Amino acid sequence: MDTQYIIYTIVILVLLFAFLAGGSWIAIGLAATGLFCLAFLGKGGIQGILGGLMFNALNSYILMALPIFIFMGELMLRSGTSGHLYEGVSKWLKIVPGGLLHSQIVSCAIFAACSGSSTATEVAIGSGSVPELLKRGYDKKITLGSIAAGCTLGILIPPSIIMLVFGAFVGVSVGKLFIGGIIPGILLAGAFMVWIAVASFFPSTYNMPAREKLHRTYFIQAIKAIKDVWPSFLIMFFIMGSIYTGFATPTEAAAVAVMVTFFLIVVYYRTFSFRVLKEALVATVVTTSFIMLCMVGARTLGMAMSMLRIPAELCLMVGDLEISRYLIWAIIVVIYAILGCLMDGLNLMFVTVPVTFPLVVDVLGFDPVWFGVVLTIILEMSLITPPVGLNLYVAHNLGGGGNLKDTMIGVIPFVLCMFVLIALLTAIPSLVTWLPTTMFQPR
Repeated sequence: MDTQYIIYTIVILVLLFAFLAGGSWIAIGLAATGLFCLAFLGKGGIQGILGGLMFNALNSYILMALPIFIFMGELMLRSGTSGHLYEGVSKWLKIVPGGLLHSQIVSCAIFAACSGSSTATEVAIGSGSVPELLKRGYDKKITLGSIAAGCTLGILIPPSIIMLVFGAFVGVSVGKLFIGGIIPGILLAGAFMVWIAVASFFPSTYNMPAREKLHRTYFIQAIKAIKDVWPSFLIMFFIMGSIYTGFATPTEAAAVAVMVTFFLIVVYYRTFSFRVLKEALVATVVTTSFIMLCMVGARTLGMAMSMLRIPAELCLMVGDLEISRYLIWAIIVVIYAILGCLMDGLNLMFVTVPVTFPLVVDVLGFDPVWFGVVLTIILEMSLITPPVGLNLYVAHNLGGGGNLKDTMIGVIPFVLCMFVLIALLTAIPSLVTWLPTTMFQPR
């Protein structure tokens, strides 16, 4: 890479770090850095660019699904749907080694497949499950670690807010990203459950109550639990079934799923109130506005870097390296893991994707849908790694506060499970790419 482009890169990194370290909003930091580069490092004439840039960044049909999915998650969170889901799943899994800890993982996976938000999943499931598990004598480390890790499935199992924003940002099919995340999501949830089962055989390290033995009343309770679980499966069916069969686009599927959710909380659960509706709408506006502002800022910085040819020069430099593409990919994963300790997943994606997407897809030759799904798993880790792992601190608060060390120790095995899954998907990319190829085309 020429000295000129190295200087451009250093200037951008210094400016961005200065804005973020100074406490500015991530959207402001991204936009201000991009504007500086366009005004002083580029050829000028940015006045005619910015208006169209901001409009085009948000004028996307697929982005209409963003506030709809967020609204659905907020409705489920505030209407108490998660409590019924956890209660039903607990009756199914209490006989499995590891007991009710598995209920957290499965409940998070199911709720995530309805809401698409990791934080909403953690609050919805963890607020009821964590105090109950601790009261029953489950080890605090693995209890908090399992809820912190389990809720990250919210951004992998479709619908995923991260995938939706990624697809709209780089122009990859959101429907294929959603369907491509199904198998990895199931594998990751399974890996979490395998670890919990293994940990149950080490009572000296992880204190757990003895699992319940199989008896006749278990089957009776398991059948009765269906009434608590079927509404969540119904929402999953409308979302993933309609997208996979091509009957609806992700935006249309989101709208239908919201109507189904609204019907359930009004007619079936009977927990609807205007207070719930108001709180859900306000939270939706706040979250959507934050994401949209970040998209405008990221597009501004991305345009600046493109005009300065930084991604193109980086791709040329990497392309000239005579080393395996898998080694380069491993380096990228390590860099993401380090950056994930300093920045949350959504913001990390906005900052890095303008550079890493052309590098991974155009130069290294990886499938764009595969990259989107694997990147989502990598970003999951940023949610549970200190010092800015949001879900780590939410789990810590759900456990009553105290020493953060217990929560951090508890999530380490689950982070290792994520690394193992990334390696598996790198070795067998068809685990991501096969299911999207069987999709029916949207009508």
